[in-house]
Amino acid sequence: MTRKRVNQKDIAETLNISVATVSKALRGDYSDINEETRQRVLNMATKLGYDSGSHIQPALEEEERKPCMVGVLILRKYHEWQHTHYFAGMSEKCAKMNVSLIVHYVEEEDSRQILYPENQPPAMRDGQIQGLILANRWPTDVVRTLSESFPCVSLLYDYFPLPIDVVGVDESQGVSLLIDHLLTRGHTNIGFFGNCGQVVYARNRFAMYAASLYRVGLPFLPENVCNLGPATLEDKEEDLNGQIEHAVERIEKGVRAWICANDWVGYLLCRGLFDRGFRIPGDVSVAGFDNTEDNTLGCPRLTSISVPALRMGAESLRRLLNRIRYPKSPPLKVLLPVQLFEGQTTGPVPTNV
Repeated sequence: MTRKRVNQKDIAETLNISVATVSKALRGDYSDINEETRQRVLNMATKLGYDSGSHIQPALEEEERKPCMVGVLILRKYHEWQHTHYFAGMSEKCAKMNVSLIVHYVEEEDSRQILYPENQPPAMRDGQIQGLILANRWPTDVVRTLSESFPCVSLLYDYFPLPIDVVGVDESQGVSLLIDHLLTRGHTNIGFFGNCGQVVYARNRFAMYAASLYRVGLPFLPENVCNLGPATLEDKEEDLNGQIEHAVERIEKGVRAWICANDWVGYLLCRGLFDRGFRIPGDVSVAGFDNTEDNTLGCPRLTSISVPALRMGAESLRRLLNRIRYPKSPPLKVLLPVQLFEGQTTGPVPTNV
């Protein structure tokens, strides 16, 4: 069955606004559109799968189809699952959008070297690259300097107040899905494993965890939070700094469900609990976020949140082309919807609790 193509009228009807307003927002004409409406239109267009390339006005076609060269700068981290999926999403759209990609890796300790021409890919050094997609968390001063010379779009990470478009996922939706999933299994005492103020996504997911507890009428208890360092979350180090023991103490107090900041620390928690004699999910339920980790540490597949990495790659390319064509348009943060993946690590509250 052929999927119905989404048009501007569909977006307008969904948001209960005029087609003219939708058209202006999608064109980059924000002169008489407020910030909230602009965000709503562009996010809804992304969520509904609107393809701007199939709705180009004839008068704009030549400009929209002009060849473009885009740089993808990746700050090399140990854990780099996303990049293959991001690139696949970008590559699927390249021919249609008449774009060529130049991919360049930079070691984390050498991040500032990208500012010097001798360390840049030739196309960037020679002025052929028209915009940049930034993957992983770059130092803010580096992003500030790059954004002064190139239109930039960031994958996942926000550099506010820099005028950088961001393509990320709806973490609020994801954590809410996990909370609701655990509630349906009778859990009302839920902890958070992996809070870290230095890691943006961990901080955001922790904030959504607290907000979701209040949403469903459950108390937020600081003692039910286990903090981890950025190296554990981002570089997959196994230094848990006594947090498994803290989790065990809370389990003995009745905390029989845990939401983890990502899948890696979710598997670390599962492994630590298995090694201490706990059954998962018989005694404790554990859920992660990202649904990407291949190294399960010998544990069952985590219940998790699946993120649309392919769509994120494609959307980052679309956002960058829009930024190149409309450089004075206000920065935009696009949040793509996520889905619950029900694995083998969540179950009902044990009867002995």
